[in-house]
Amino acid sequence: MKVSNKLIFVQSLSSLSLWLDIFLIFTVPVYMWQVPPSSIALLAFCLGLPMLILGPVVGTIIDRQDVQKTLILGALLRVISTTALACSPNFNVFLGLVILKGVANLVYFPSITVTVRQLIGAEDRKSFFSYVSLLDQSTKILAPLLAGLLTLILIPKDLFFLSAAAVFISLPVLMSICAAIPSKPEVSSAKILSLYQDVLKGFHIFRSLPFQLRIGFLYSLLTSLALGVYDPHLAAFLAYEGLAPVVFSGIISATAGGAVCAALLLKFKFKTTDEFVLRSYALIIFSTALLLAAALIFFEIPGRRYLYPAVWFINGFGYEILIISSNIILQQLCPAENIGRVSTSFRSIQILCVIMGPMIGTVLIADMGRQAPFILAACAAFLTASLSVAIHYCCTRKQLLKAID
Repeated sequence: MKVSNKLIFVQSLSSLSLWLDIFLIFTVPVYMWQVPPSSIALLAFCLGLPMLILGPVVGTIIDRQDVQKTLILGALLRVISTTALACSPNFNVFLGLVILKGVANLVYFPSITVTVRQLIGAEDRKSFFSYVSLLDQSTKILAPLLAGLLTLILIPKDLFFLSAAAVFISLPVLMSICAAIPSKPEVSSAKILSLYQDVLKGFHIFRSLPFQLRIGFLYSLLTSLALGVYDPHLAAFLAYEGLAPVVFSGIISATAGGAVCAALLLKFKFKTTDEFVLRSYALIIFSTALLLAAALIFFEIPGRRYLYPAVWFINGFGYEILIISSNIILQQLCPAENIGRVSTSFRSIQILCVIMGPMIGTVLIADMGRQAPFILAACAAFLTASLSVAIHYCCTRKQLLKAID
C-alpha cells in the first residue's frame, strides 16, 4: 500500500474517533450525570485549554524531536485518554480526563501535519487533502448516527471504547508510516537551544514567514471569530423561532453535505486551480452564505426555515474549500523544520477566537437581540472576503508589472 493511502486510512479512523469523541463528550455528561448548561461550556473550555496554553511549547518540542516518536506517543495518549473517559466514575473525573484528551490531540494532530509535509509531495497535496476532507466530513455525518443507533443497545459512555478502538486499529499502519519517515540527524546537545529560547525564536520565525501564509492566518482567524459569534447560538435561535430540533439537524447535515461536495469538486474539477485563488473564492462563498443567512433572519422572510439548509449548504461548501486551500498553503509555504510550532501556535490563537466568539455573541444577544450575532458575523465575513480580493488583486497586478519590466 502506498504511503499516501496509508495516511488516508489512518486519517479516516482518526476522524471517526474525533467526531465520536466530540459527540460523546458533550452528550454523556447530560445523560449520565444531568449536568447544567454551564458545565457543558466548561467542558468545551477544558477541551481547548491545552491547545490554548501549551500549543507553541508542544509545537516547538515536536519540531525538535523525531516526529515518529511524537506521532506514536500522541496516538497512544488518545487511546489511553479515551479509554479512561469510558471508565470515569463521576463528572469531576470526566472533566480532568477531557483535559488529558486535549493534550493527546495537541501532540497527535501537529505530528500528523509534520508527517504529511515529509511524505506527501507538493504535486499530490491537493488530491490528498481532498480525499482526507471528503472522508472527514463523511465521518462527521455518520459518527453521530452510528453513536445514536448504538445507544439503543449500549450505555452511551461505553461508546468511548469504540472511539479508542478506531485509533488503536490504526497503530500498526501508523508504525509502518513512521518507518518511511527519515530520522533527524544527531545534533550536539551544546548546539541545541533551550526550550525557552526556542519558543521565543518562534516569534521571529513567524515574522519571516511568506506574506501569503501570514495573511492566510489572519483570514482564518477572522473566519473562526465569525463562526464563534453565531454558531454556538444557532440551536438556541432556532428554538427561539419555535422551530423543531429536526431543523437544526437538517442544517448540520446540509453543512456537512456542502463540505463533501467541496472536497469532491476540488478533487475532480479544480485540482489544477491555484490554491490562493481557491482561498479567495472560499471566503467569497462563505461570506455570501452568512450574508444570505443574516438577510433571512433580519427581514424575517416567510418560509425561511426551508431556506436555512440551502444557505448552510453554501456555508459548508465555502468553509471546506477554505480549510483545504489553507492546509495546502501551510504545507507549501511553511519551512519544514518549523511547521510543528507554526501550526500549533496558530491553532492556539484560533482557539482563543473560538472561546471569545460565543462570549461576544452572548453580549450582542443581551444588548441587541438574537439577530445581532448573525449580522455581525456576516459583516466580518464580508470584510474578510473583500480584504482577500483586494490583496489578491494587488499581488497579481504587482507580478504583472514585474513581468512587463
